[in-house]
Amino acid sequence: MVGRLKRLATLVAAVSIAVVAAILVNPGTANAHGASVFPGSRQYLCWVDALQQDGSLNPSNPACADAVAQSGTTPLYNWFGNLNPSNDGGTVGAIPDGRICDGGGEGPYDFSPYNAMRDDWPKTHLTAGDTYQFQHNNWAHHPGTFNVYLTEPGWDPSSPLAWSDLELIHSEVDPPATGGPGNEDNYYYWDVTFPSDRSGDHLVFVHWVRSDSPEDFFSCSDIVFDGGNGEVTGIGGDPGPGPDPQCPDEAPGTPGAPVISDVTAASAHLMWAPGDGCVTEYELVNTAGGGEQVMAEVSGDPPGTMTDLTGLEPETTYELAVRAVNGNTGEVSALGPAETFTTLAEGEEPPPGECAVTYDASNWGAGSSGFTANVTLTNTSSSAIDGWSLAWDYPSGYTVDEPGWSATVSQSGSTVTAANAAWNGNIAAGASVSFGFNADSGVAGENQTPSSFTLNGTECTAG
Repeated sequence: MVGRLKRLATLVAAVSIAVVAAILVNPGTANAHGASVFPGSRQYLCWVDALQQDGSLNPSNPACADAVAQSGTTPLYNWFGNLNPSNDGGTVGAIPDGRICDGGGEGPYDFSPYNAMRDDWPKTHLTAGDTYQFQHNNWAHHPGTFNVYLTEPGWDPSSPLAWSDLELIHSEVDPPATGGPGNEDNYYYWDVTFPSDRSGDHLVFVHWVRSDSPEDFFSCSDIVFDGGNGEVTGIGGDPGPGPDPQCPDEAPGTPGAPVISDVTAASAHLMWAPGDGCVTEYELVNTAGGGEQVMAEVSGDPPGTMTDLTGLEPETTYELAVRAVNGNTGEVSALGPAETFTTLAEGEEPPPGECAVTYDASNWGAGSSGFTANVTLTNTSSSAIDGWSLAWDYPSGYTVDEPGWSATVSQSGSTVTAANAAWNGNIAAGASVSFGFNADSGVAGENQTPSSFTLNGTECTAG
């Protein structure tokens, strides 16, 4: 996540000297409370874009400039004050369509121009299906819930934002925070995984509902799912580099066989190895019975390589294969290898995972909080595993040295994920793979064994 925020952090640091001047110009800002800083909200990124070394505000982004022309600079000096003092968590019926980004305009500052639906607001470039650490400034600390909404597939970015355009994808109650309140550098933080079925321009709406008063706060963040890693464009007078152009002429290569997990009566989770060449979309095809029924399409730049397949029939056998599409030329790859699965009966509980994990860790000595962990993953099923991702949680305060050995180990919050190396992705039935890493518990002599592990989303037996 640090790399994803690096460019934005650099831009903010460049104007940090002006922050004190800005607060002196507008001493009333201490009464405001917070806004999303990653993905950056419109009011926050317009403030970053506009802030000058002398504390004045002069936006170069055209959308930000138009907003300042309409409501002045006071809202930007109070970018953390987009609020409704008596909304008490209200959504549909309380905040009208078209006024969602400013919470209906009941706060002390005029954020109404920040409802405008246009394509030149500052944007954060992300990848669909990835997990990101959301960050919400905590200028004044309050307990409460952060509800994260994302626009639906097929959303029209030129139309006024309506509640029917939004899907609630995450809620976080009383998340941890860095540092203390009272400045622009500290924030609440929590992890959010975006759906994999989005591409192109979208909007994130964060609704902070206080639990100690009826006051709510609102943030609209413009994002684009184009394979980005958190880059921000459209601020500082330079729109920045756009995404690399898609390869127009290369034929799409055949994707790998899908790895199927989390099968229920109506859904299944699929992930697959990408196809070579130029791929703008993947099609998931049911070949059961000799047909070719397209069950789902995953697009993007580049398109994601996992999705949740929904709307399935209970107690039905599916044979799923993936093919790649180059939408620039119309070329379609051959179908990759198919995998078969059967959905559960209505109300049937998923079976335990057919895998076992042995976890062994050794502390580095008396007085040290460091330790070395070695993990063995065994395939206890009757078929090979082609591509694996093992996940588990540590207590708060544990940090892992990335990327480990014999796997790519990464950490997001308390969750650690180990993905196969290029040479050990296939685990034959009954076979095992091992990997390791160094970590620090933060407490001398402490080293807690994780209570559970999931392989490709399915729980394993921990031994």
